[in-house]
Amino acid sequence: MIGRPQDNWRRPLLVLGAVLALVGGMAAAGGILPGPFAAAESVTVAVADEVLAPAVATPPAERTPPVARPASKPEEDQGRRLLVSTKSRRLWLVQGRDTLLRAPIAIGMGKNFEYQGRKYRFETPVGRRTVIAKQKDPLWTVPEWHYFEKATEKGLEAVRLEEGARILLGDSSYLVVQDGEVGRINQFGYFHAWTPGSEIIFDGKIFIPPLSSPQRRVPDALGPFKLDMGDGYLIHGTHIYNEESIGEAVSHGCIRMRNDDLIKLYPMVPRGTPVEIF
Repeated sequence: MIGRPQDNWRRPLLVLGAVLALVGGMAAAGGILPGPFAAAESVTVAVADEVLAPAVATPPAERTPPVARPASKPEEDQGRRLLVSTKSRRLWLVQGRDTLLRAPIAIGMGKNFEYQGRKYRFETPVGRRTVIAKQKDPLWTVPEWHYFEKATEKGLEAVRLEEGARILLGDSSYLVVQDGEVGRINQFGYFHAWTPGSEIIFDGKIFIPPLSSPQRRVPDALGPFKLDMGDGYLIHGTHIYNEESIGEAVSHGCIRMRNDDLIKLYPMVPRGTPVEIF
């Protein structure tokens, strides 16, 4: 049957339409062209650590979070640490493979001490510790064992003083504790506070001031600075009377440095610095 003239020009158009519809569907399915059921996708571009807005908006919950810049590490996290050799009696401040400072030290004497059933070990502890606190111009709060040592060395009796104490001395003066201070009252009734740092020795006795009193806290004994490693162990300087002790095993457990070396070390050691003692 010979088709009508109008059908001859319609057939190419129908074929072309079918081809275009097929291509469009395939493109939508493959993500080439947005079809009626294709999900919108966002595209982000990072430039100089900043995230640009997505090309196609998405709900807030689906947004790509911005890229966070790594925070710079604090000084104590950069590998800085103190190394202490009890054998060579030296200290090093190192960071990575670099040695920032080295210095001779004095360490614990490595001896036992006993007084009226109380036992003490005067030794620098081997192991890992941490600088937990720092202080400028520190005062030394004298521990009880110091008075026990002096009593043993000099053949004295150690006597503890409490608030309100009033002890008659051989020279007719009174040793008293009043208003938190230890002092003497002379025969005229005048009170004079005892100078901190001086031993209180009378009549064959060494008197131990209350822990909270100024007479229990000694200036200059620890040098210009201290680094506290906990449990009473310190890295500190020297008093004028023990400057020659550096390099010896003479302390009661602390690490003692020359004041000049400690002045250099102190600002270089932040709190949290590990200390490795071996």
